[in-house]
Amino acid sequence: MAASLANSTAMDEAAARPDRTIPRGHERDCAMADTIAILGDTWSFLVAREAFFSARRFNDFHERLGIPRATLTATLDKLVEAEIFEPRELDEARRWKGYFLTERGLDLYPVFLSLLAFGDRWLQPGCPPLALFHLDCRSWFSPRVAWAENGQAVDAREVRFAIAPDYWRPARAAPARQRRPWRDGQVVGRRPCSVERTLSIIGDRWTFLILREFFHGNERFDEIHQNLGIATNILSGRLKNLVAGGLLERAAGGAAYALTPTGWDLFAPLALMKAWADRWLRPGRTPTLSFLDPAGRILTPRLVCPHCGEAVPARRVRFITGYHL
Repeated sequence: MAASLANSTAMDEAAARPDRTIPRGHERDCAMADTIAILGDTWSFLVAREAFFSARRFNDFHERLGIPRATLTATLDKLVEAEIFEPRELDEARRWKGYFLTERGLDLYPVFLSLLAFGDRWLQPGCPPLALFHLDCRSWFSPRVAWAENGQAVDAREVRFAIAPDYWRPARAAPARQRRPWRDGQVVGRRPCSVERTLSIIGDRWTFLILREFFHGNERFDEIHQNLGIATNILSGRLKNLVAGGLLERAAGGAAYALTPTGWDLFAPLALMKAWADRWLRPGRTPTLSFLDPAGRILTPRLVCPHCGEAVPARRVRFITGYHL
């Protein structure tokens, strides 16, 4: 009888969360991971961010970020290949080349603003270092991520996950291991911006993927290890960093973890990463994962101005900084 009840409970949980457990030998065919594959390191995020601050030349990025020149070259090449940047000649006589955001790159602006809003709310003591002004409604604003269909704030605790039959795909070879060139929790750029504070905790591929597992309902070390195929020492280090950053807390006994209110708030940027990949990296393809409201209706995240409720594309925002580089 006890075994029967246990099996019934397991079946109920699987029906309620079909997205939770990855079948052996497979991985998630996840749009969110497609974005993370492009921006899954702090330097890629920060180089793209500087383009929103009008950086164009190689030396602009180098001087503003203090990034090693070889790393900057590789990062720019990666962002050009991903069609985030488009290289153009700035001065034909001197052979100067500039890097300009494409429409695809400009559409990453909501992701950056959501990371900034997270850092302002949870990691920035006192007045935020960057003030944003929405040209359309002539108001200063703090970005908000809401569902386009009903205007309600995006919250993973109040949404269902629906997966398509092709959501699971055969596992691919793991990417080459990359050593983190900074300490956990260290801000690596030169701009005292809330985006950097956020990335100092979550700015690497494994940390993004670990957080994604928590939003899929996995909280135990062994669950995450099995789903991601991650080395135990890397998983231990990333979990420790997330606890130190206030995004996770350890349950009694230490085998399980739980998202804190701070950690739950990171679902919004990840949801926007998924929406961006569905739009730009998988055009014409039915999403493999959908967000649903309690009635089963599909939900789409978007970043809005809380004053007028409208979207805030990069070209319709101005800003002032409370710091000097």
